[in-house]
Amino acid sequence: MSNAVSVTFDAPLVASPKHAMIAIQVSRKKLYELINTGELESYTEGKSRRITVKSINDYIERRLAAEAVRRGRAASYGDDQSRT
Repeated sequence: MSNAVSVTFDAPLVASPKHAMIAIQVSRKKLYELINTGELESYTEGKSRRITVKSINDYIERRLAAEAVRRGRAASYGDDQSRT
């Protein structure tokens, strides 16, 4: 049995630091703090840093879940009704 990973190319798999900062609305300092603490996964390609889109989405999910706990309700990422 193979542990193959399927990849689709409908959307980017990685983001530059600039695009990641825009996506999650944080400063450059905060972005690199998130990378250095392991909140965001990244690697270098030559001299360029790339942040995985999956780790950005996971970070947002974790933040939403933490906010839901803080407010005393269950989180539901991607559920439009949870944002009303």
